[in-house]
Parts: sequence; C-alpha cells; structure tokens
Amino acid sequence: MDYMQMAGEFLRIMAEQIKSAVGRETVKQTQGELLALYYLYEWDRGIFPQTLSREMHVSSARIAAMLRDMEEKGWIVRGTDPENSRRILVSLTQRGRDEAMARRERSVGVLAKIFERLGSEDTGELIRILKRMNEISM
Repeated sequence: MDYMQMAGEFLRIMAEQIKSAVGRETVKQTQGELLALYYLYEWDRGIFPQTLSREMHVSSARIAAMLRDMEEKGWIVRGTDPENSRRILVSLTQRGRDEAMARRERSVGVLAKIFERLGSEDTGELIRILKRMNEISM
C-alpha cells in the first residue's frame, strides 16, 4: 500500500466533501461561534476563555472578539469564577442555549437525511472509522 498516495486521495476527497451538504453543515458546526456554542453547551457549568481557546485551536484575541459578539447577541454572560474571583467564567444564557439547540437540531436533520441515503451499514462504518481516526490522532 502506498500510504502517501492514499493520504493524497483522502485530502482530495475531503476537499470535495466540503462542497457537499454534509460538508457544508460540518464546517458550519466546527468553526467560529457555532463551535463555541457547542463547547459552552457541553460544559454546562461554564468555561474559561483560555480553555475555549485551547479546545478550538484559536488565539485568545480571536476568542475575545468572538465572545464579545456572542455577548452582544445575548448568547453568553461572563462572570467571575466562584473559586477564584480573578478568573472569568463564560456561560450560555437561555437564548444561547436555545440557539445552540436549534442549530444542532438543524444539523442533525441534514445529516440524518444523508445517512438514511447512505444506509445504516455504511453510516456505522463511517462513524467507526472517524472515531478510530480521532483516537489515533489525539
């Protein structure tokens, strides 16, 4: 097996994938404010901006700008950490929680339609392989 050739083919396929409905939806969900909404929703108790920066692989300046925009939209509130008043803790508002759920439901709907056409066996195999890739690359 020529792993370099296979890697090149994988990158070509992934570039094409971004043009598809599932690719567009995935990109929307895995960048910017939507990814931040996802993390904030998952960390229900709130999250530190530096943790968000690390998890999203973006600069602290980008996180600060993103949080400012999200605060203006009424999606988040910033407060002090009860354990250390010098640290800022970011949490979703109810409006932010509703936005996160609405966007997630829309994405799940798009993906479910695609997976239905793909079939349960191929969908299961795709998910298994993606999980395995995540395990290997961590």
